[in-house]
Amino acid sequence: MNEDTKPVEADSPNVITFPPVIYGTFFIIGIITDRALSHSLDFHGYRHPVGWVLVAVGAFIVCWALAQFIKSKTHVDVRKPATTLVTDGPYRFSRNPMYLAASLLYAGIAIAFGKVATLACLLPCVFVLHYGVIKREEHYLEEKFGDEYTQFRARIRRWL
Repeated sequence: MNEDTKPVEADSPNVITFPPVIYGTFFIIGIITDRALSHSLDFHGYRHPVGWVLVAVGAFIVCWALAQFIKSKTHVDVRKPATTLVTDGPYRFSRNPMYLAASLLYAGIAIAFGKVATLACLLPCVFVLHYGVIKREEHYLEEKFGDEYTQFRARIRRWL
């Protein structure tokens, strides 16, 4: 193995990158595009309240999900090995509450500040997240936790 080759960790989902990097990259692309096009979104005076409500809901969900990971003593970082399957808290409603929360935070900020292109960039962001992280993570969890994960996946929707 040469110096440029990084070994794939055996006990990890081998995702393309840390999910906040995906959200951040698309958000930055959106902001640059919005600045270049000088667009703004106006929901007849409702843009700020709607956006901030989404941000608040997203922040609540991410804190709730993080608390469950801490309580379960497992890694929050998807690139590290899962030590337990978390099925409590927001995981009773969604298999991916942190990604749902991140999407709500992203959308909320874009709406609150009237950034049309930034909001539109959420769609390709979620597409990359789905194929570069979620599908790989699901395969990993199924191999690692077997029937326990299969039953969880059958019971709980991916997003909501």
